Amino acid sequence: MSRSRVASLLIVALTGAVAGFVPATAEATPTCLTGRLEYSHYDAEAGTRKPLVTQAARNANWELWGKVTAGSAATRLSSGITAVGDGAFSACHQGRVAEVYVKFLSASTTMWRVIKSEGTQAQYSFESAHKTGSQSLGTVRVPASMQRAWTIVDTLNALYWKRNNPSSACWTKHQETGACDTLTFVWEQNRTDSGYWDYPDTNYVILGQNEPDSKHTILHEAGHWLQWQLYDHAFPRVSGCNPHYIEQASSTSCAWTEGFADAVAAYTLGDYRYVDDSGASTSLRNDPDTADWDAGDKVQGRVGSSLLDLWAPDGPDGGNWDRTIELMSDEFSQNFREYFVSDRPAGGLSTTGPARTILGSHTITY
Repeated sequence: MSRSRVASLLIVALTGAVAGFVPATAEATPTCLTGRLEYSHYDAEAGTRKPLVTQAARNANWELWGKVTAGSAATRLSSGITAVGDGAFSACHQGRVAEVYVKFLSASTTMWRVIKSEGTQAQYSFESAHKTGSQSLGTVRVPASMQRAWTIVDTLNALYWKRNNPSSACWTKHQETGACDTLTFVWEQNRTDSGYWDYPDTNYVILGQNEPDSKHTILHEAGHWLQWQLYDHAFPRVSGCNPHYIEQASSTSCAWTEGFADAVAAYTLGDYRYVDDSGASTSLRNDPDTADWDAGDKVQGRVGSSLLDLWAPDGPDGGNWDRTIELMSDEFSQNFREYFVSDRPAGGLSTTGPARTILGSHTITY
């Protein structure tokens, strides 16, 4: 695919302006399969009962495959992504075919994907019913064995939409449209060595078993990757981080990177907590009187909640995280102190008044 076509697909399709891409040919009679894609999700954010909910699979890749004649081999005829609002697709080929079907893949354009393992690089995929002409497929549901892959694909939309990069379709301004880095998740149902961002080796997020049931977990690990992207493939030198806990002191580098990732997840989902895949949640609201929390900027919960309050609608940073994203794209911070004391002034962000009061309310004093 040419760079110009990739650029067009990323800019138009990810914003939901179209539900699919149809290549033009000289033939005038289209064959189309239409419908909407859904997946089921064990909703950890709803509590430890984790109710099974049905959601639209938005911005998910599809391919139209078919046989032009009865005896020919199936070939890919067109491709696109499902619609932003309801997961709708309209997969068309300009011409008659003997057999046609839609193949769905666990990716969104080239911006993010879910693969089965680091070795195979294979995405999850499944096919619709095979048809002989244009038809509505109605509601197509992701098979139960693969539903967590599509949970990841769909959840990452929310982070992409908030990434604050007006200069290109990429995750950050460090890349140009058509040459974006792809955020890769590896998910395997039976994998136990999981729940981390694999830096500096593959730079993939590794999830296993039921971990995708928590959208906070998905976005937390994606938050590590995003910080690496904002720093243009650099990352703080992290120590004292194994293990680490929201309410306990670790190190300033660990609290900064883990607190940022916690804040990414909560900010993206519009709440103030961390939820694990069991449905258990930890509130990030804390104050100097929190009896069972350690104090200071070595505590990731203190750092994460400080960031959330700085980005809050009534906070000093303009009601969102956009200025922090701009700042982090230009200034590298080894820890939260450096971010607050040195880099915020460089980016025109306040370190006095309400900003300093916020840190003090979370036991951080500079």
